[in-house]
Amino acid sequence: MPRILVVLALTLALASQALAAEKRIVFINSVDQQIKQIRLAPAGSGKWGPNLLDKWKLKEGKRVNIAVPHDEGDCMWDLKYVVREKMAYTIKDVDICKAVEINLFLKNGEAWANIK
Repeated sequence: MPRILVVLALTLALASQALAAEKRIVFINSVDQQIKQIRLAPAGSGKWGPNLLDKWKLKEGKRVNIAVPHDEGDCMWDLKYVVREKMAYTIKDVDICKAVEINLFLKNGEAWANIK
């Protein structure tokens, strides 16, 4: 009987880690050029994570469903997207706990996002 409880406890722990480790968000490119990178950093840290697009590019007007890092209670992130070499734009304080869709915009050098 104790062995079953240990196995059950380990299974639940692994399942909760798997759920906490990933959240899917749809990113929409409403910028007038393709996006080469999308990166996240804990709000205010400047410690950018890996390119969520991996080796792909998000073409203008297209959308992609991406797994983002996520832990319950760690909701506020800064988002950076890159359109060209040395042309990166940052959206601060994105609540990824609530976000299911992030529509990225850029006009006259100003970046913003509509978050649903």
